Amino acid sequence: MTPTETLRDALIACRREHQLIEMTRQPVPAGLQEGLAIQAEVARALGYREAGWKVAIAEDGTPLAGLMPGPYLKPGDVYEGAIGAELRVEIEIGLRLARDVPMRPDRPYDRAELLDHCEGAFLGIEIVESRFANWVGAPMPLWLTDAMGHGGYVIGPDLERGVLDDLSGLGCFIALNGVTLYDQPAVHGNGDPMAPFLAWANRRVEFMGGLKQGQIVTTGSLCGGVLAPGKGQVIIRLSPLGTVELTLR
Repeated sequence: MTPTETLRDALIACRREHQLIEMTRQPVPAGLQEGLAIQAEVARALGYREAGWKVAIAEDGTPLAGLMPGPYLKPGDVYEGAIGAELRVEIEIGLRLARDVPMRPDRPYDRAELLDHCEGAFLGIEIVESRFANWVGAPMPLWLTDAMGHGGYVIGPDLERGVLDDLSGLGCFIALNGVTLYDQPAVHGNGDPMAPFLAWANRRVEFMGGLKQGQIVTTGSLCGGVLAPGKGQVIIRLSPLGTVELTLR
């Protein structure tokens, strides 16, 4: 068995059993494309549905994505983390696809056209829970194999799509059991929240299935990944647009 096959099988087992593996003991894929390919193999082995995608752009400009099969939660729900797992919370703006976005390498999508493929936006909260213990600083090819740490996703209130055009005046607030963890202006790592989605829509290699009607697409965190130092009630606010509550357990 090759090192990448060993990694693949370890991730499959840990996802099934809701357990962790030590990151530093795992082989690192040779590159981003290999990381995506392993992620796809894990998803197929587990029978994951292609319900949503978290998108990103690598430092070298390569478009990246992680499959988000869920669990999908509604405000007020409980998220069950694995024993010993580090949970982080990300405030995002998500989009629902109104129709398929087929690969079109010879005629790239532009921002306006891509938005026209979306039926609406919403306040989304991603819960990051990697299968890798001590994953901070993970090489990106390895991080990709675990779908960039996707744990679960809370779909909050609907938002106007125009919020993606201007983040100024928006604030991110997160509190756990009444203690403020984060209270800062909303900032997107790529400036334009649509940039990672546009990059992935214009990818030239397919590994995991396409962008399809009914799926959701995240546009990246507006607050980074905020560590939850414990379990309990979480209040999350993208002011002045909406508030979401959930429980981490």
